[in-house]
Amino acid sequence: MRSIMVHAGGDAAFESRLQVGLDLARRFKGHMTLVLPRPSQDYVAFDMFGGAHFIAEAFDAAETERGKLCSRIDARLKSEDVPWDWQMFDGTTSDVLINATRLADILVMSLDDAGMAGPARAWVSDVVTASRTPVLAVPASRKAISFDRAMVAYDGGFEAANALRAALPMLQIAGHVRITEIEIAPEEFPLTDAATYLSRQGISAEIAVAAKGDQSVEERLLAEVAAWRPDYLVMGAYSHGRWRETMFGGVTRFMLGELGIPVLLAH
Repeated sequence: MRSIMVHAGGDAAFESRLQVGLDLARRFKGHMTLVLPRPSQDYVAFDMFGGAHFIAEAFDAAETERGKLCSRIDARLKSEDVPWDWQMFDGTTSDVLINATRLADILVMSLDDAGMAGPARAWVSDVVTASRTPVLAVPASRKAISFDRAMVAYDGGFEAANALRAALPMLQIAGHVRITEIEIAPEEFPLTDAATYLSRQGISAEIAVAAKGDQSVEERLLAEVAAWRPDYLVMGAYSHGRWRETMFGGVTRFMLGELGIPVLLAH
């Protein structure tokens, strides 16, 4: 995990993303790239007759602020022991992050804090389901990440398997790994396959099968997270239009707003 990309911006949550990006770069001796979207479409105004014009003054003001942000972060990072660079692209936030991270090992994005509404959850959902790059989604208030306790939410599907493989570098340095299954159709998705795969990578993992009972899958998984208290969760991100969306994949967007811990997602 050497190519680490971080969604850069002037929002308050950027500090959290930056700190986690630095943690990853230090731990894995990697290079951090700060990806800064320039959403030029935000500066187009439409009139009542169907016309449109570009608001140059607003765009120039935003460019000035972006320049100040880059200078401020550059000055700060000079005292860090991590190599970094910037990439700036025109386009929507989601499109920029999808296109910029094709050769990245991981992309750090933000989550809204638990119970708070905002655009971060939708951006993460859009990016991770359209990209092949794993996303580490971090709550806005998180200032660092620990790698000791890792929980893997596993259902045997392709997305969960992709997330498991994407998380290998982090799982290999974890002190404790738990693979958790919310029991729905265990005969179709053998949990032992995941443990066997990890053992061949030198990772010892415990298995936990939680009966769904009368709870929803997301409620049961949240309870497992609360009880075991992992430092981060690994899970597949499911797109719409699959039968599994109603059983496990529908968890994705809900969980992103409720967990309160970093989540490594892959599609």
